[in-house]
Amino acid sequence: MRYLVLVFWLFVSLSGSAQDKLSGNVYSARDSTALADVSIYFDGTTLGTITNQNGHYSIAIQPGVKSALVISMLGYNPVYISNYGNSRELPPVFLTESTEQLGEVFLETDPWSREHKMREFKREFLGRTQASQNVKILNEDVIKLHYSASKNRLVAWATKPIQIENKYLGYIIEYELGDFYADYEKSLTSNLNLVYMVYYEGTSFYRELKSKVPRRFKKHRDEAFEGSTLHFMRSLANQKLRENGFRIFYKSFEKPPYQYFKLQQVEENMHVEQTVDKLSILFDNEQQSSITTKGPFQIDKFGNHFPPSAIIIGGDMGIRRIANMLPLNYKL
Repeated sequence: MRYLVLVFWLFVSLSGSAQDKLSGNVYSARDSTALADVSIYFDGTTLGTITNQNGHYSIAIQPGVKSALVISMLGYNPVYISNYGNSRELPPVFLTESTEQLGEVFLETDPWSREHKMREFKREFLGRTQASQNVKILNEDVIKLHYSASKNRLVAWATKPIQIENKYLGYIIEYELGDFYADYEKSLTSNLNLVYMVYYEGTSFYRELKSKVPRRFKKHRDEAFEGSTLHFMRSLANQKLRENGFRIFYKSFEKPPYQYFKLQQVEENMHVEQTVDKLSILFDNEQQSSITTKGPFQIDKFGNHFPPSAIIIGGDMGIRRIANMLPLNYKL
Protein backbone atom coordinates (compact mmCIF):
# COMPACT_ATOMS: atom_id res chain seq x y z
CA MET A 1 0.00 0.00 0.00
CA ARG A 2 1.36 3.39 -0.93
CA TYR A 3 0.83 6.36 1.34
CA LEU A 4 1.38 10.04 1.05
CA VAL A 5 1.68 12.53 3.85
CA LEU A 6 1.19 16.15 2.85
CA VAL A 7 2.37 18.61 5.46
CA PHE A 8 2.18 22.39 5.57
CA TRP A 9 3.34 24.86 8.18
CA LEU A 10 -0.05 26.28 9.08
CA PHE A 11 -0.80 27.88 12.42
CA VAL A 12 -3.84 28.97 14.42
CA SER A 13 -4.67 32.64 14.65
CA LEU A 14 -7.62 34.95 15.21
CA SER A 15 -9.95 35.59 12.30
CA GLY A 16 -11.34 38.95 11.30
CA SER A 17 -14.05 40.53 9.25
CA ALA A 18 -13.80 41.14 5.53
CA GLN A 19 -12.58 44.72 6.22
CA ASP A 20 -9.83 43.70 8.65
CA LYS A 21 -6.23 44.27 7.67
CA LEU A 22 -2.89 43.37 9.16
CA SER A 23 -0.24 46.02 8.90
CA GLY A 24 3.29 46.53 10.11
CA ASN A 25 6.85 47.36 9.15
CA VAL A 26 9.88 45.29 8.17
CA TYR A 27 13.48 46.30 8.84
CA SER A 28 16.95 44.88 8.51
CA ALA A 29 18.24 43.45 11.81
CA ARG A 30 21.78 44.53 10.87
CA ASP A 31 21.26 48.29 10.62
CA SER A 32 17.49 48.84 11.19
CA THR A 33 16.96 50.23 7.69
CA ALA A 34 13.54 49.74 6.10
CA LEU A 35 13.29 46.84 3.66
CA ALA A 36 11.29 47.35 0.46
CA ASP A 37 9.76 44.62 -1.72
CA VAL A 38 9.58 42.06 1.09
CA SER A 39 7.00 39.36 0.31
CA ILE A 40 4.13 39.23 2.82
CA TYR A 41 1.61 36.42 2.39
CA PHE A 42 -0.67 34.01 4.19
CA ASP A 43 0.77 30.52 3.82
CA GLY A 44 -0.96 28.31 1.26
CA THR A 45 -3.18 31.08 -0.12
CA THR A 46 -3.41 33.67 -2.88
CA LEU A 47 -3.42 36.50 -0.30
CA GLY A 48 -0.22 38.50 -0.41
CA THR A 49 1.47 41.86 -0.83
CA ILE A 50 4.93 43.48 -0.60
CA THR A 51 6.41 46.23 1.57
CA ASN A 52 6.76 49.76 0.21
CA GLN A 53 9.91 51.91 0.23
CA ASN A 54 9.38 52.61 3.92
CA GLY A 55 9.16 48.92 4.77
CA HIS A 56 5.43 49.22 5.47
CA TYR A 57 2.80 46.66 4.47
CA SER A 58 -0.95 46.28 4.79
CA ILE A 59 -2.67 43.04 3.89
CA ALA A 60 -6.41 42.30 3.93
CA ILE A 61 -7.64 39.35 6.00
CA GLN A 62 -10.11 37.07 4.28
CA PRO A 63 -12.72 35.55 6.62
CA GLY A 64 -11.65 32.05 7.61
CA VAL A 65 -7.93 32.68 7.16
CA LYS A 66 -5.99 30.72 9.76
CA SER A 67 -2.57 30.22 8.26
CA ALA A 68 0.67 31.86 9.30
CA LEU A 69 1.72 35.21 7.93
CA VAL A 70 4.99 34.62 6.10
CA ILE A 71 7.50 37.48 5.80
CA SER A 72 10.15 36.51 3.29
CA MET A 73 12.92 38.08 1.20
CA LEU A 74 15.83 36.60 -0.67
CA GLY A 75 19.01 36.85 1.35
CA TYR A 76 17.15 36.93 4.67
CA ASN A 77 15.74 34.31 7.01
CA PRO A 78 11.93 34.17 6.77
CA VAL A 79 9.69 35.02 9.73
CA TYR A 80 6.38 33.30 10.49
CA ILE A 81 3.72 35.04 12.59
CA SER A 82 1.06 32.66 13.86
CA ASN A 83 -0.67 34.68 16.54
CA TYR A 84 -1.97 38.02 15.39
CA GLY A 85 -3.28 39.03 18.81
CA ASN A 86 -6.17 41.45 19.31
CA SER A 87 -4.48 44.30 17.47
CA ARG A 88 -4.28 44.52 13.69
CA GLU A 89 -1.07 46.57 13.94
CA LEU A 90 1.77 44.07 14.30
CA PRO A 91 5.09 44.82 16.03
CA PRO A 92 8.04 45.68 13.77
CA VAL A 93 9.79 42.69 12.21
CA PHE A 94 13.58 42.63 11.90
CA LEU A 95 14.91 40.20 9.29
CA THR A 96 18.33 38.67 9.80
CA GLU A 97 20.58 38.03 6.83
CA SER A 98 20.84 34.37 5.89
CA THR A 99 24.15 32.63 5.58
CA GLU A 100 24.90 29.94 3.02
CA GLN A 101 24.01 26.71 4.77
CA LEU A 102 25.76 23.47 4.08
CA GLY A 103 23.54 20.54 3.27
CA GLU A 104 23.32 17.47 5.44
CA VAL A 105 26.58 15.51 5.60
CA PHE A 106 26.23 12.09 3.98
CA LEU A 107 28.93 9.55 4.69
CA GLU A 108 27.99 7.05 2.00
CA THR A 109 28.37 7.30 -1.76
CA ASP A 110 25.32 8.36 -3.73
CA PRO A 111 24.81 5.82 -6.57
CA TRP A 112 22.16 7.85 -8.44
CA SER A 113 22.90 10.54 -11.01
CA ARG A 114 21.39 13.99 -10.49
CA GLU A 115 19.26 13.51 -13.60
CA HIS A 116 17.74 10.32 -12.13
CA LYS A 117 17.20 11.92 -8.71
CA MET A 118 15.58 15.00 -10.23
CA ARG A 119 13.27 12.82 -12.29
CA GLU A 120 12.22 10.92 -9.15
CA PHE A 121 11.82 14.12 -7.15
CA LYS A 122 9.59 15.82 -9.73
CA ARG A 123 7.43 12.72 -10.11
CA GLU A 124 6.85 12.40 -6.35
CA PHE A 125 6.70 16.12 -5.54
CA LEU A 126 4.59 17.30 -8.47
CA GLY A 127 2.64 14.06 -8.86
CA ARG A 128 1.77 11.52 -11.52
CA THR A 129 -1.66 12.82 -12.50
CA GLN A 130 -2.72 14.41 -15.78
CA ALA A 131 -2.16 17.81 -14.21
CA SER A 132 1.54 17.12 -13.61
CA GLN A 133 2.16 16.97 -17.36
CA ASN A 134 1.48 20.71 -17.47
CA VAL A 135 3.52 21.70 -14.44
CA LYS A 136 7.21 22.52 -14.33
CA ILE A 137 9.83 23.76 -11.88
CA LEU A 138 11.42 26.94 -13.18
CA ASN A 139 14.57 26.91 -11.01
CA GLU A 140 15.68 23.29 -10.59
CA ASP A 141 19.20 24.46 -9.74
CA VAL A 142 18.13 25.50 -6.21
CA ILE A 143 17.11 21.91 -5.38
CA LYS A 144 19.69 19.65 -3.71
CA LEU A 145 19.22 15.87 -3.78
CA HIS A 146 20.79 12.81 -2.19
CA TYR A 147 19.88 9.14 -2.40
CA SER A 148 20.90 6.83 0.47
CA ALA A 149 21.21 3.21 -0.69
CA SER A 150 21.39 1.88 2.88
CA LYS A 151 18.17 3.66 3.89
CA ASN A 152 16.57 3.36 0.43
CA ARG A 153 15.59 7.02 0.78
CA LEU A 154 15.74 10.05 -1.51
CA VAL A 155 16.19 13.34 0.37
CA ALA A 156 15.70 16.84 -1.08
CA TRP A 157 16.17 20.36 0.19
CA ALA A 158 16.28 23.80 -1.45
CA THR A 159 18.52 26.82 -1.02
CA LYS A 160 15.82 29.22 -2.26
CA PRO A 161 12.04 29.08 -2.79
CA ILE A 162 11.06 26.68 -5.58
CA GLN A 163 9.25 28.46 -8.41
CA ILE A 164 6.51 26.27 -9.90
CA GLU A 165 4.52 27.07 -13.03
CA ASN A 166 1.20 25.23 -13.09
CA LYS A 167 -0.39 25.60 -16.51
CA TYR A 168 -3.12 23.11 -15.62
CA LEU A 169 -4.64 25.01 -12.69
CA GLY A 170 -3.30 28.41 -13.71
CA TYR A 171 -1.01 29.32 -10.82
CA ILE A 172 2.56 30.38 -10.19
CA ILE A 173 3.55 28.87 -6.85
CA GLU A 174 6.42 30.00 -4.67
CA TYR A 175 7.21 27.02 -2.44
CA GLU A 176 9.70 27.16 0.43
CA LEU A 177 10.63 23.51 0.89
CA GLY A 178 11.17 22.64 4.53
CA ASP A 179 11.62 18.90 4.17
CA PHE A 180 11.23 16.16 1.60
CA TYR A 181 11.95 12.45 1.50
CA ALA A 182 10.73 9.48 -0.48
CA ASP A 183 11.13 5.97 0.92
CA TYR A 184 11.51 3.01 -1.44
CA GLU A 185 11.16 -0.75 -1.14
CA LYS A 186 12.18 -3.59 -3.43
CA SER A 187 9.48 -5.12 -5.61
CA LEU A 188 8.63 -8.74 -4.77
CA THR A 189 8.53 -9.64 -8.47
CA SER A 190 11.50 -7.62 -9.78
CA ASN A 191 14.58 -5.77 -8.64
CA LEU A 192 12.91 -2.39 -9.05
CA ASN A 193 12.65 0.23 -6.32
CA LEU A 194 9.03 1.18 -5.62
CA VAL A 195 8.00 4.27 -3.67
CA TYR A 196 5.82 3.42 -0.68
CA MET A 197 5.80 6.73 1.23
CA VAL A 198 6.46 10.39 0.44
CA TYR A 199 6.71 13.18 3.02
CA TYR A 200 7.15 16.87 2.36
CA GLU A 201 6.46 20.13 4.12
CA GLY A 202 6.87 23.80 3.39
CA THR A 203 5.12 27.13 2.93
CA SER A 204 3.54 28.29 -0.32
CA PHE A 205 2.15 31.38 -1.98
CA TYR A 206 -0.10 31.27 -5.05
CA ARG A 207 -0.33 33.88 -7.80
CA GLU A 208 -2.61 33.82 -10.81
CA LEU A 209 -0.84 32.78 -14.00
CA LYS A 210 -3.10 35.10 -16.02
CA SER A 211 -4.79 38.34 -14.95
CA LYS A 212 -8.09 37.04 -16.32
CA VAL A 213 -8.66 33.41 -15.34
CA PRO A 214 -9.58 31.32 -18.42
CA ARG A 215 -12.57 29.00 -18.30
CA ARG A 216 -10.35 25.90 -18.58
CA PHE A 217 -8.48 26.87 -15.39
CA LYS A 218 -11.76 27.25 -13.52
CA LYS A 219 -12.92 23.85 -14.78
CA HIS A 220 -9.65 22.16 -13.78
CA ARG A 221 -9.73 23.80 -10.35
CA ASP A 222 -13.25 22.56 -9.68
CA GLU A 223 -12.21 19.06 -10.73
CA ALA A 224 -9.11 19.20 -8.52
CA PHE A 225 -11.18 20.25 -5.50
CA GLU A 226 -13.77 17.50 -5.86
CA GLY A 227 -12.75 14.53 -3.72
CA SER A 228 -9.51 16.16 -2.54
CA THR A 229 -8.17 16.06 1.01
CA LEU A 230 -9.21 19.71 1.35
CA HIS A 231 -12.76 18.84 0.23
CA PHE A 232 -12.91 15.89 2.63
CA MET A 233 -11.65 17.83 5.65
CA ARG A 234 -14.07 20.69 5.08
CA SER A 235 -16.91 18.20 4.70
CA LEU A 236 -15.91 16.36 7.88
CA ALA A 237 -15.62 19.55 9.92
CA ASN A 238 -19.01 20.79 8.68
CA GLN A 239 -20.56 17.30 9.08
CA LYS A 240 -21.55 17.16 5.43
CA LEU A 241 -19.73 14.03 4.31
CA ARG A 242 -22.75 12.31 2.79
CA GLU A 243 -24.14 15.50 1.25
CA ASN A 244 -20.80 16.11 -0.48
CA GLY A 245 -20.45 12.59 -1.88
CA PHE A 246 -18.18 10.89 0.69
CA ARG A 247 -18.94 7.40 2.00
CA ILE A 248 -17.07 5.78 4.89
CA PHE A 249 -16.08 2.10 5.08
CA TYR A 250 -14.50 0.04 7.85
CA LYS A 251 -13.12 -3.40 7.04
CA SER A 252 -14.94 -3.41 3.67
CA PHE A 253 -18.35 -2.56 5.18
CA GLU A 254 -20.03 0.80 4.77
CA LYS A 255 -20.71 2.58 8.05
CA PRO A 256 -22.64 5.69 9.11
CA PRO A 257 -20.39 8.67 8.23
CA TYR A 258 -19.56 9.71 11.78
CA GLN A 259 -19.64 6.36 13.60
CA TYR A 260 -15.86 6.33 14.00
CA PHE A 261 -15.32 10.09 14.32
CA LYS A 262 -15.69 11.95 17.60
CA LEU A 263 -16.24 15.61 16.69
CA GLN A 264 -16.08 18.51 19.14
CA GLN A 265 -16.06 22.20 18.36
CA VAL A 266 -13.09 23.86 20.08
CA GLU A 267 -13.36 27.62 19.61
CA GLU A 268 -13.22 28.06 15.81
CA ASN A 269 -11.72 24.65 15.04
CA MET A 270 -13.22 21.18 14.91
CA HIS A 271 -11.44 18.68 17.17
CA VAL A 272 -11.49 15.20 15.62
CA GLU A 273 -10.71 11.84 17.15
CA GLN A 274 -10.87 8.80 14.89
CA THR A 275 -11.74 5.79 17.06
CA VAL A 276 -10.23 3.16 14.74
CA ASP A 277 -6.80 3.25 13.13
CA LYS A 278 -7.84 3.15 9.48
CA LEU A 279 -10.95 3.98 7.49
CA SER A 280 -11.64 3.73 3.78
CA ILE A 281 -13.23 6.63 1.90
CA LEU A 282 -15.23 6.42 -1.32
CA PHE A 283 -15.99 9.64 -3.16
CA ASP A 284 -18.62 9.85 -5.88
CA ASN A 285 -18.75 6.02 -5.91
CA GLU A 286 -15.45 5.97 -7.84
CA GLN A 287 -12.45 7.48 -6.04
CA GLN A 288 -11.05 5.29 -3.27
CA SER A 289 -8.88 6.69 -0.49
CA SER A 290 -7.96 5.91 3.09
CA ILE A 291 -7.24 7.82 6.28
CA THR A 292 -5.01 6.42 9.01
CA THR A 293 -4.59 8.41 12.22
CA LYS A 294 -1.96 8.37 14.92
CA GLY A 295 -3.88 10.60 17.31
CA PRO A 296 -6.47 13.40 17.51
CA PHE A 297 -6.29 16.30 15.08
CA GLN A 298 -8.09 19.56 14.37
CA ILE A 299 -9.58 21.14 11.26
CA ASP A 300 -9.79 24.90 10.83
CA LYS A 301 -12.20 26.91 8.68
CA PHE A 302 -9.88 26.51 5.70
CA GLY A 303 -10.22 22.74 5.85
CA ASN A 304 -6.59 22.54 6.91
CA HIS A 305 -5.83 19.74 9.37
CA PHE A 306 -3.15 19.82 12.05
CA PRO A 307 -0.91 18.47 13.40
CA PRO A 308 -0.17 16.97 9.98
CA SER A 309 1.89 14.15 11.50
CA ALA A 310 -1.30 12.73 13.04
CA ILE A 311 -2.70 11.68 9.65
CA ILE A 312 -1.62 9.50 6.75
CA ILE A 313 -3.67 9.83 3.58
CA GLY A 314 -3.62 7.02 1.03
CA GLY A 315 -5.25 6.11 -2.26
CA ASP A 316 -6.70 8.68 -4.66
CA MET A 317 -6.41 11.62 -2.27
CA GLY A 318 -2.86 10.58 -1.44
CA ILE A 319 -1.52 10.65 -5.00
CA ARG A 320 -2.64 14.24 -5.55
CA ARG A 321 0.53 16.25 -5.12
CA ILE A 322 1.58 19.84 -5.84
CA ALA A 323 0.24 19.72 -9.41
CA ASN A 324 -3.31 19.20 -8.10
CA MET A 325 -3.03 21.35 -5.01
CA LEU A 326 -5.24 24.42 -4.63
CA PRO A 327 -4.83 27.49 -2.41
CA LEU A 328 -6.39 26.93 1.00
CA ASN A 329 -8.70 29.90 0.46
CA TYR A 330 -10.15 28.34 -2.71
CA LYS A 331 -13.96 28.45 -2.69
CA LEU A 332 -14.12 30.17 0.71
